[in-house]
Amino acid sequence: MASSSPRPPSPWRRRLCGAGFFACLPLKALAAETPLRIETIQSEPFGRLGPQGPSGLMYDIGMLIVQRAGLAAENHVVPYARTVLSLQNGTADMVLRFTNDELRQVAHQVAPVLQLPTVVVSRREAPVQRLEELSHRTLSVARSFPVPERLSQLPGLQLQAVNNNEHAIQMLMGRRVDAAYGSNLGLFGAARGLGLRMQALAPPVVVERQTFWLHLSRSRATPALIERLSQAVEALQREGAIHRLYERALEAFGDDRMPA
Repeated sequence: MASSSPRPPSPWRRRLCGAGFFACLPLKALAAETPLRIETIQSEPFGRLGPQGPSGLMYDIGMLIVQRAGLAAENHVVPYARTVLSLQNGTADMVLRFTNDELRQVAHQVAPVLQLPTVVVSRREAPVQRLEELSHRTLSVARSFPVPERLSQLPGLQLQAVNNNEHAIQMLMGRRVDAAYGSNLGLFGAARGLGLRMQALAPPVVVERQTFWLHLSRSRATPALIERLSQAVEALQREGAIHRLYERALEAFGDDRMPA
């Protein structure tokens, strides 16, 4: 008796296996996996809550990564300071953020996702044009945001820790500090969210470049999942998908003073 031909794979399974950037797992195995719990920082333009639901640059990048890795996920936009605690207490699995000592203690750094310039921003009527001008002056910075030595070691500089970028800009415009430090998108996004135009601020002084990393909680950081997520990030970067989202976020500001 002639043997029957094997049934061809379903179109969904062909798409899944054809992706090529992660191991082709059976659909039952994928469906049975616990969805990744992502937390996105609530700060313009990275993560926001609106009438149409959550959105933002890092929200979109996070979803793009897990979709490319073939993973189920839920993504919540939460206050900046909460993300470290959530990774620590096990209520979140994945966060895209600049790294620091706190994060390295509670999470595994899977892959660098996006590098951003960090800048010093001041008021238009009281511009800071060189970092040396911050000596014996005050600088607001979001709590736990990494501050490089070229800033922290300026003579007499007073660092004022604040809750987030929005708070940093409020302190600046309220003349309670002389300047604010953070990423290009973070500070100008916070200013835009507060109803300010970029023209209210002096041209920024670029300090260095820092990287948003994909952080995975140690409870979920298995070698297989780390490999799967890192390959997804590499594939998206190779194709330029993450950079295109970044370019779109830059263009939304409509000001050529924004350092890229």
